[in-house]
Amino acid sequence: MPNQHDNESMLQEIVQNTEMGKNTLDELMTLTRDQQLKDEMLRQKREYRRINQAAHTALDAIGVEAKGQSAAARMGVSMGIRTRTMMDKSTRNLATMLAEGSGQGVMDCKRAETDYPEASPGAHKLMQELCQFQEQAEQTWRGFL
Repeated sequence: MPNQHDNESMLQEIVQNTEMGKNTLDELMTLTRDQQLKDEMLRQKREYRRINQAAHTALDAIGVEAKGQSAAARMGVSMGIRTRTMMDKSTRNLATMLAEGSGQGVMDCKRAETDYPEASPGAHKLMQELCQFQEQAEQTWRGFL
């Protein structure tokens, strides 16, 4: 029987992880003129949105409100991006940042799998989808280096 706390916590992790991905892509997209990079950013943003919506739907189904990324977390990411791109908006630098972010996302997924073992099969499946997507994303970004 799935544990309500684990289930809710895992779904919230998915919401936050996918929001971080979407927000980062939104911000970095404005910094590049590389159309190939921009196209890949758009493709990945759509996938983050799809997984995010699935997590929202699952939370709605159990009567829980999704807690997205906090304003402070968004601000921190935004400041970090600005700092790291102030002098270098090259495809290589942006791709490096995206690969690092995807790698961090994978670690966050794996941590959630360990922390919330009794989440529902559906939550586990969605988290695994997110993890696989981010593993592929990391490889894709490395291709731009």
